[in-house]
Amino acid sequence: MNPERTSWPAVLMAVGAGVAAAFQVGKAPIALPFIRGEMGLDLSHAAWILSIFALMGAAVGAGMGTLVTRLGSRRLLPVGLGILAAGSLAGGLIPGFEALLAARVVEGIGYMLVVISAPALITLLTTASQRQMAFGLWGAFMPFGMAVSMAAAPALPLVGWRGLWLGMAALLLGYALLVHFRMPRPPRPPRQDSHILHDVADTLRAPGPLLLAATFIPYSAAYAALTGFLPTLLIERMEVSPGTAGLMAALVAGVNIIGNVSSGPALRLGLPRRKVMAAAFAVMMVGCLGIFQPWVPPAAAYGLCLMVSACSGLLPGCILGSASVYAPRLTLVPVTLGLYMQGSNWGQLLGPVVVGAAVSSQGWSAASLVLGAATLCGIGMALALRRAGKEP
Repeated sequence: MNPERTSWPAVLMAVGAGVAAAFQVGKAPIALPFIRGEMGLDLSHAAWILSIFALMGAAVGAGMGTLVTRLGSRRLLPVGLGILAAGSLAGGLIPGFEALLAARVVEGIGYMLVVISAPALITLLTTASQRQMAFGLWGAFMPFGMAVSMAAAPALPLVGWRGLWLGMAALLLGYALLVHFRMPRPPRPPRQDSHILHDVADTLRAPGPLLLAATFIPYSAAYAALTGFLPTLLIERMEVSPGTAGLMAALVAGVNIIGNVSSGPALRLGLPRRKVMAAAFAVMMVGCLGIFQPWVPPAAAYGLCLMVSACSGLLPGCILGSASVYAPRLTLVPVTLGLYMQGSNWGQLLGPVVVGAAVSSQGWSAASLVLGAATLCGIGMALALRRAGKEP
């Protein structure tokens, strides 16, 4: 069942929920130097603070999609925000590295519920003709949320990283209440009696969803590693203060929005989805091969960061906006989105850990080889989408 017209205020509220969730991704990179100083962590151990957030999503993303299908995206969106708030509160109060990691896992569970429920709601709240535009907006939730939270870096010496965690908990709880009381109820999709395993199996067998989920892995790995370690890289190579590094990293995360909002117009012009995605991966590959090289001047390396982030934003818009096209049926859009986010979370889980280990062992130049290889794989997977036969 499709609505007669798109409910844009409700769409923006759903996008806002994603932005609030993305704050929890962006707060970790700017806090990492402070956490390392307090807990005495090297870069390979500190990388887990970035990566473990994605653990549950990497393990059971598609299963969470079936949960949203059955319980309803409107019902689970505020629940996900509440779980995020609980995890952020626990991380800010409980001492110790292991406790912080456990709190990040809880945050990751809430994050997955939000980023599956919100776009599922958007699908129900939009007409088919305006859905890609809405998903272009939705695709910007991550860079916008990360940029805003990273912009808080100059305040960290005053409030501390634990103060940031507690402030985020209060914000999330407030937004959860807003969504619970003010989000309109969308049209109900037609009910179909099926089993959770059947839903997942149908989605995996359909041409496209599994390949698109796999294509999300190299993008998320590169983006998470680049934005996650960028403040540390800027402090070490450009010798800027942590506050300035946070603001510079916020700008890099923010320009990703350019690609996100451009994905809808690009596809409406008739550009094939697979070619747009392959071109974005090619720019990422060229940029990543240069950013971490010691012979590249720091200012030029930062310029490459901006270029990579802006162009790579085309990828989440293209992938997330394809859910209603490649899902076996409308009721399985949340499962398809869950599968996509499972791929995204595998990238977020592996990217910082692998790059952190490579840098700790071989220096920053090793990051170029890891991310260059990942984005090259992304080009191949994007072009292979033609075999799905759903789009020209």
